[in-house]
Amino acid sequence: MAKKLPKQLALLDEDMCTGCEACVSICPVDCIDTLEGHHHALVMQFCSIDLPRCIGCTLCAQVCPWDCITMVPTNEMVRQTKYADQVAVK
Repeated sequence: MAKKLPKQLALLDEDMCTGCEACVSICPVDCIDTLEGHHHALVMQFCSIDLPRCIGCTLCAQVCPWDCITMVPTNEMVRQTKYADQVAVK
């Protein structure tokens, strides 16, 4: 049985993310991870959302103190080449 896509998915603006981990601790499906900065180990960490695991619950967007998580309709995400492969039903 294929996974049914949620009506919306969480889209995180990694440029605005401070890595505070508020979203990591609230996610009921553990689809948000903390990543180290790209250029140097001491650079601020940020979070990343695993879109195939996201269930669209909106909890992360509600608790983000920096408003860097936006809930986007899944059909819009599928139309964007950047996210289409991640969101496609397998």
